Amino acid sequence: MKENFDNAGVAQKVAILLALPITERAIALRIMTENFAAWMEENFDLRDHQLQQLYNMPAEFQKQLSKAISNYLMQGYVLQFQKDEKEAEDPDFKELSVHGLEQWQDDVMEMTLTPLFIRISYRPH
Repeated sequence: MKENFDNAGVAQKVAILLALPITERAIALRIMTENFAAWMEENFDLRDHQLQQLYNMPAEFQKQLSKAISNYLMQGYVLQFQKDEKEAEDPDFKELSVHGLEQWQDDVMEMTLTPLFIRISYRPH
C-alpha cells in the first residue's frame, strides 16, 4: 500500500521500516539507495508534478539523500520530516532543505549525533 506523501504518511513509512528486523530493514533500505526515485514512486502516492520533480532531481543529490536516510534509519533513529501545507498548487515555489545531509553520508556515524531533518516548504509568490 502506498502512503500519502505528507507528514503522517512519511511517519508511517518510517515506522514500518524501523519495525522490520535489522536484516530486512537493510534490504529495504538498500533497494531505496539503488533507485531513490523508483522507491519513492513505489512507496508513496505521488502526483504527476511530484513525480516529474523527483525524476528531474539531480542524480548526485538523490544518491546523497537516499544514503543519508538509509544510514540514519539503519541506526534506528526516527527520521524528522516536515512538509508544510501549501496555499496554491504551484510546485515552482517549493524549497527542499535537508539538515544533516553531509553528516550522514558515512555508514558509521561519529559520536556526535546530528539529526537528519528534511523539510519541504513553500515560498509565497
